[in-house]
Amino acid sequence: MSMGRRLRDLLGRKKFLITPGITTPLHAMIVEKAGFDFVYVGGYDVSLTLLGLPDVGLITETEMLNNARNIARSVNLPVIADTDTGYGNAINVIRTVQDFEAAGLAAIHIEDQMSPKRCGHVAGKILIPLDEAVGKLQAALDARKDKDFMIIARTDAVAATDGGLDEAVRRGKAFARIGCDVIWAEFPSADIEYPKRFAQEMRLEFPDVPLYLNYSANLKWHESKAKFEDFAEMGYRIMHVSLAGLRATMQATWDYAVDLKARGAQAEIDFQKRLMGHPMGAFHEFAGFPRMKELETKYLPDEEVKKKYDGAVGL
Repeated sequence: MSMGRRLRDLLGRKKFLITPGITTPLHAMIVEKAGFDFVYVGGYDVSLTLLGLPDVGLITETEMLNNARNIARSVNLPVIADTDTGYGNAINVIRTVQDFEAAGLAAIHIEDQMSPKRCGHVAGKILIPLDEAVGKLQAALDARKDKDFMIIARTDAVAATDGGLDEAVRRGKAFARIGCDVIWAEFPSADIEYPKRFAQEMRLEFPDVPLYLNYSANLKWHESKAKFEDFAEMGYRIMHVSLAGLRATMQATWDYAVDLKARGAQAEIDFQKRLMGHPMGAFHEFAGFPRMKELETKYLPDEEVKKKYDGAVGL
């Protein structure tokens, strides 16, 4: 079963799907171990992590693809990847779809911003014309070899200077009309009326098309106290918490670095104590060293394995 098929089956069986947005294979492996159903790889996350640059369209298809391929290889879960604007026009989108499908992913999303794009939650977004956006998405749909590979159509119209909620609905319906598998609208604030109204308008014409929600780190959901279940009732069947792996990593690394600078070796000693018994404490096992030893024992000459391990210190 392809990963696209697995993702579709999950959508058919569960009321909604939720996952923390991640950046690296390590993050993806943790997400899998924690019991989530799919992996989401964000462009902001990868741009800042790999390039040290903000999400303003600077990351290339090759950089994003290589990272996504490594993530898909590291887990046995469907992976959805952010492919920004598809890295060009409709012709570029054809290659993007073919490359990400061949890399083993389950789905990608393509947005309707002009290139170079900007993060959906910062100022300065400009939309491409609707007919151009439809053409790009039609090219994406036609480029698939496996029709289960999912094309998620995203519109940034709500917060664009040349858009608004009505324009987002118009675009969402146009994208659903040509057969896009999932429709995603970015929202500019934690005002629950935005996703509610968008979903209501979409469901009037397309009651069965799943909607996607970015439970964005940039929005103050703690003020609205909106829960995943609330959005699922509206029709949002797939969701991710944006920048989750990135933010957790940034906070933990910052706190550790500040503590190490202030207290020296004692900070590391205390950190080691806190890791004892933690699922991430046995990081050699998590990384897969025992499995490597099993494979060496299976495939390498006995004398070579004996030489490597007899009397060796470690696993």
